[in-house]
Amino acid sequence: MSASLVPDARSSGMLLSCLLYPVGPAALILMPMIVGGLIDSYGFSEQQAGNIAALEGLGLVFASILAAAWIRRVSWVKALVVAFLGYAALNIISANVASYVPLLLLRCLTGLAGGSVFAVTVAALGDQREPDRAFGLAQAVQGVMMLAGFLAAPWLVQRWGVSALYYMLAGASLLMMPTLSRFPIAGRIRAAAAAGHASKVSHTGLIWMGLAASVVFFVNVFGFWAFVERIGQAGGLSVQTIALALGISQVMAIVGALAAAWASDRHGRYLPLLIVFIGQAAALFMVLGDFGATTFFVSTGLFQALFIVGVSYQMGAIAKLDIQGRYLVTMTAAQGLGGALGPALAATLIDEGGDYSQIMPMAALLCLFSTAMFLFIVWRSAKIDAHTTG
Repeated sequence: MSASLVPDARSSGMLLSCLLYPVGPAALILMPMIVGGLIDSYGFSEQQAGNIAALEGLGLVFASILAAAWIRRVSWVKALVVAFLGYAALNIISANVASYVPLLLLRCLTGLAGGSVFAVTVAALGDQREPDRAFGLAQAVQGVMMLAGFLAAPWLVQRWGVSALYYMLAGASLLMMPTLSRFPIAGRIRAAAAAGHASKVSHTGLIWMGLAASVVFFVNVFGFWAFVERIGQAGGLSVQTIALALGISQVMAIVGALAAAWASDRHGRYLPLLIVFIGQAAALFMVLGDFGATTFFVSTGLFQALFIVGVSYQMGAIAKLDIQGRYLVTMTAAQGLGGALGPALAATLIDEGGDYSQIMPMAALLCLFSTAMFLFIVWRSAKIDAHTTG
């Protein structure tokens, strides 16, 4: 089998997958600054800004669902070229549109382009021999890039408004394109399946449960994260303090990603998933009621670090179950759906006086539900595998 077709932990394909991985969901990660910019620059309401965030997430969902049909059939390089060009163009157009409905539609299309990039990189990472480690490393790279984004965002928005963030996303997309000449054109699982070496054991039911659990987890995460900047302002913090806290949260995301990459599956998945729930619940309740800058820094940092750990282990769990390599890209659809529903659901919980207190209990409850589902998936898949091999 040609090495160019098989991205593994030692190949340039794996490193490039980690480098390109953050581009697809970048706007969703930066959504607190974008939502705040839409409200402050264009005068949109919280509900309107939340709907724009939701439509972008839905675009990512649709792209990921479509990718399940083509991800093992077309050249990954050609798909990335088209997706990157589309992503750059749509962000540039978005930067020059200030009307609500046109921007709503543009961000949905942008989500489609970004979701296509995300699907290819997820498939490449899922083909690694140790997917937990691969996703952990990719999340670390994402943390570095998002840290730069959060540090630059306040200055950009202050000088040029929210449109500057869309230009930044377009520029990031174009800067990545020269790397595509060394990206793998297809994946290891596709070639193995074609050779007839795929396992006969099916975990389809557990995979679909994992997709549902992922939706719930991302509703929790982005329901809170989309409005965390507003929550900070409601707590009396300055814009600069909030931006610094969100930037530092990306440093903590890097720490979480590296921890997941280092631990891989050596400690199993039960303990990491439980830690994610306990820590995220604590982070959410820290900013329920009165809080200061230090509490906000700790809350956002802890929440982001454990979000990354959770994603790494969840995707690693599904990658192990996904024999044919088709469902893992659908997991990005589940994540995008959760990312779309989260801001819209959270927006309905905000009263006219700007009270965000109902968001945190909602997010904690959904995190508990998602964790319980993933713990069952891990337990049940181990039982099935033990029975099959026994």
